[in-house]
Amino acid sequence: MAGGENEVVRAVVSTMLRDRDDVIAELSAVMRAQVVTLDSDARLRGLFEAGTTDNLMSALDFVQNDAAEDDVHAPDRALVYARTLAQRDVPLSALIRAYRVGHAGFLDIAMRYAVELGGPDSSAAIIRIVHRSAVYIDRVCEHVGVAYEQERDRWVGSRGALRQEWVARVLDGSADDIGQAEQVLRYPLSGRHIAVNAWTEPQLSARAAVDVLDAVRAALVPLFGNPRRALVVPTDEREVRLWFAVAEDTTIDAGAIERTLSAMSLPVRVALGGCGAGVAGFRRSLRQADRVRELVLLAGSGAPRAVSHDQVAAVALLGGDIEELRHYVADCLGELATDNQRNLWLRETLRVFLASNRSYAAAAEELAVHRNTVQYRVRQALELVGDVFDDHDRTLHLHLALQAARWLGPAVLRPV
Repeated sequence: MAGGENEVVRAVVSTMLRDRDDVIAELSAVMRAQVVTLDSDARLRGLFEAGTTDNLMSALDFVQNDAAEDDVHAPDRALVYARTLAQRDVPLSALIRAYRVGHAGFLDIAMRYAVELGGPDSSAAIIRIVHRSAVYIDRVCEHVGVAYEQERDRWVGSRGALRQEWVARVLDGSADDIGQAEQVLRYPLSGRHIAVNAWTEPQLSARAAVDVLDAVRAALVPLFGNPRRALVVPTDEREVRLWFAVAEDTTIDAGAIERTLSAMSLPVRVALGGCGAGVAGFRRSLRQADRVRELVLLAGSGAPRAVSHDQVAAVALLGGDIEELRHYVADCLGELATDNQRNLWLRETLRVFLASNRSYAAAAEELAVHRNTVQYRVRQALELVGDVFDDHDRTLHLHLALQAARWLGPAVLRPV
């Protein structure tokens, strides 16, 4: 590589590394917009972002050095994402197209920088960037394609894939014979159900994740009154959907589930739907569990291990448009929507105060603080929000915004 060309290429790489977060955000947005199949849920988006980040770093390194083509290998997290898509039944063509779209976006950014930084040497630098990045993408697509196909063959050949197929037919209404579905699934669809989503931490190995998820199923059985049957359907290696055939009077105690999982030190989270009856209830409970799961993933590491739909029903509905919900929280809470420790105490005190029918004594008991502390914090909170108690509608909106801030935290709050 000639001296001037070399300097330009290195300057482009250095600038893209400097602007890495913006570059990744731009590439990810383009790929998700043009390959909508990949834009599914927060957990998959996290895997997608991780693979995109690692590929960008590897591609930039390959572009500026003289490594041989055989030295190119798909990053580990990109392979994990490919295998997960195979387990989710997302077509390989969608993944390969995302790489092509991402490559085009990468070249657009890189060439823009090359023209700005290169002067007379920009043409030679652009030719090198185009050639080296094309080699990189071609090799990586080959590797992720092999990983996808191997995982797809393994997954389809497993017993879990058969259950997954039949459950999908029950959920989308294409299973005409419910009796046959019950026989194949060995699960009664005519009774009452509780659906649960459970997923492990991403750093856990696939083998360890199987053990953890099996322990979760066993732990939930006594907490749901020893149901007649449990149906376990893997979504991928680190996530399962579970249904429990429960009795009429079964209740969901998310606090008890939280304590049990914490006592077992299991690196797992669970999202629980409500009780539902018959096939319609089987579907509805899962929809609720899916909404709770999305909310928990948005909340991040601060969310509890176990969250039920009953706890967050209103917030789960509001969370369908997270950007709009963020504006809603800011409008309702004003300065109290700023994400700092002091405001956290004030928001929680005001939330409990409202939930306690504005009783200072009851709020103090629940928060385990002195009544005067509650009075002081409520007064401080209302100075930031404005006195709303003379307006029932504003009070309702305030309570909803406080609930959203409680469950979603930084996802809806204004950063300091």
